[in-house]
Amino acid sequence: MQKKPTKTISPSKISEVPSGRFSRLGKLGGLAARIAGSTIVNTAEQLAKAKKPTLNNTVLTQGNALTITEKLAQMRGAAMKVGQLMSMDAGEFLPAEWEPILAKLRQGADAMPKEQLLFMLNKHWGSDWMSHFSYFSFEPIASASIGQVHKATLTTGETLAIKVQYPGVADSIDSDIDNLGRFLKLSGVAPKELQLDKLLAEAKSQLKREADYRQEVAFMQTYSDYLKEDPRFVLPIPHLPLCNQYILAMSYVDGISLEKLVNNNQPVIDFVCHALMELTLNELFVTGLMQSDPNFANFFYQPETKKIVLLDFGACAEISPSIVSAYFDMALALQKQSRKDIYSAFLKLGLLRKSMPDSIKDMVVDATMTASECLQTKSYNFKEAELVSRLYEQTQGLMRNKDAVASPEFDSALVNRKISGMILLANRLGANLPMQETLQRYLKHP
Repeated sequence: MQKKPTKTISPSKISEVPSGRFSRLGKLGGLAARIAGSTIVNTAEQLAKAKKPTLNNTVLTQGNALTITEKLAQMRGAAMKVGQLMSMDAGEFLPAEWEPILAKLRQGADAMPKEQLLFMLNKHWGSDWMSHFSYFSFEPIASASIGQVHKATLTTGETLAIKVQYPGVADSIDSDIDNLGRFLKLSGVAPKELQLDKLLAEAKSQLKREADYRQEVAFMQTYSDYLKEDPRFVLPIPHLPLCNQYILAMSYVDGISLEKLVNNNQPVIDFVCHALMELTLNELFVTGLMQSDPNFANFFYQPETKKIVLLDFGACAEISPSIVSAYFDMALALQKQSRKDIYSAFLKLGLLRKSMPDSIKDMVVDATMTASECLQTKSYNFKEAELVSRLYEQTQGLMRNKDAVASPEFDSALVNRKISGMILLANRLGANLPMQETLQRYLKHP
């Protein structure tokens, strides 16, 4: 087969994807044991130096960050997906040494060996699959939690991106989530008030949909239709003859990662973050269909065309009308800064319980009132205002109090994840956003 040079983003390692339930459980257990052992050693070292052990010098060490990243990158699948989402939320509050390591976790997994790749291609395309191509790169250009992407050229000359699912990942979703639930229960981290089994069951369902590339093709086509008149975005186009449940073939669309826009010119940063925030609000209040995984690696920017590339539509979910209505009520309450209406919206979303202590309810509403300051000015910069850090400090009591736990509707959790992800992106890049004007346009159309 003809081989020609291509620009690739090579993963740091090649490792076999563990597909058996017990092998994956062993890796999770091994990860917990290594972190625990490292913490004990670090604590002893601090005591030997007559220093007081702290969270930063015993648990939140660079070595532990590297251990977590390496293990999850080897496991891939649902375990890595959870790790990626946690890395986004926690990045603002962890030691600076963790950031480049967690960024690697967000951007990619280990690549599977060529033997596993060929197994998947032969199994799902047939042994003569190479007859479709004049070129196929066996080195992936990207490796994510569920599959890895290869660049290829059809015999007709069209360049494609081929996403190949890791073997066994779809079958391991149940066991990964069950193992995670088991650890949460045994550790005592999960409060009794949290309906953990219900949330984990819904997480399984969502991840299984994401692992069916036929569903992703349908979502990609739907988004293409929604955004065909919006010049700010570009999406890959599926090549249907080569798409199936485990392999997704689509047009190749290039770009640079958004995290590389740090220190780029401010107008570009503002444009990208504003467009993605608008897209999120449009998903919530207009289409009711949301790409719920805000991993920064799912978005590229094209400096030449000045377009934003949207990738990875596997995590799309339809948001129920009742949840959309509750978020509309919340948006109105934030705009009016009405404590009573904010509390009412939280109850509808399942994010607060009437039985919670008043101190907890007040703390949540107080933090929300603080967050609403971004809607009180024409232009807002989350990074300069240090809003994320201030909210973290303001809600420390919630994180330590099991009475503060509620069991939200799963749709609420997905929407919160996406909105939080966009805010964290704007915070990371230092974007100036016209939040007041942007939200106001959507409040005219419930």
